Amino acid sequence: MSSSNSTIYKQIQTTNVLRNELETLKSGRKVYLQQPGSLVFFKSDKDTALKNCQQNLQSLQRQQEDLQNKMDL
Repeated sequence: MSSSNSTIYKQIQTTNVLRNELETLKSGRKVYLQQPGSLVFFKSDKDTALKNCQQNLQSLQRQQEDLQNKMDL
């Protein structure tokens, strides 16, 4: 397993944990989302955070598949 593949794998695991945590929150709860690349947080709702998390997870999974396909060639 290459280092970039293991990095993506760790990001997928972290994102899965985040998704599970968000899914256990009650509907209508507020959460804080971190601005990418900074220490600034913005208040958001659970549904928006969950949607962003799922999109991020799908993107990471596509990256992992692409990397795996390149390694198989």
